[in-house]
Amino acid sequence: MIDISPSDVFLTRHASDGRFVLFTRTDVRPGWPLPWWGAVADTRGDGFGLLARIDGLAAPEGWTTRQLLTVARARGAVECGGRATLAAATVQQCLDRAVAAFKEPTGPSEADATLVTLESDGRPSPYPWTIARCGPFELPLCPDPDGAEEGITLEQLLIIVDQLLHDATRAYPHAAPVWICRRHMAAALVAKVGRAAVARGSGLVPPNSE
Repeated sequence: MIDISPSDVFLTRHASDGRFVLFTRTDVRPGWPLPWWGAVADTRGDGFGLLARIDGLAAPEGWTTRQLLTVARARGAVECGGRATLAAATVQQCLDRAVAAFKEPTGPSEADATLVTLESDGRPSPYPWTIARCGPFELPLCPDPDGAEEGITLEQLLIIVDQLLHDATRAYPHAAPVWICRRHMAAALVAKVGRAAVARGSGLVPPNSE
């Protein structure tokens, strides 16, 4: 059960399989570029919370955009290799372009260069790894491609990064690399689940346009 005060919830976005991600404004400080700091993902067992920031200078701690993109790209590459569908290949292509385009709007820091490592948690899975770690943080990813097990799915991870970039374009409207990265990220999410599903889950994409 996810116990969060409604007043702390900035936004709720829904995945195509019924899971959700809550974006929370808890402990957000005046002057920060994002209106939220925490993201809580429905893992089908409970909720898993993580802190997110645009880059290493935008908040004192948390996963940066580049680090989350690294994890999403790595998971996308596994899905593309395992399923070899056009949709999976398109997702991977969009993620490759997003990673290539992104540049920190406030500048990199030592924290942003922290190495992301990938490892297995021992559960049976077609994926060679199910946990991503970066410094003191970890992300438990779903071991099942169809989301039947506990953990964060690729779609939820794409939603988190998409929201991060969406709000970054508002905070830094003249940062062209952020806009370009966000367009590629939004395209990856649409390729993953379809434009109509993204619209139903977030309201960020016009409905009835698929």
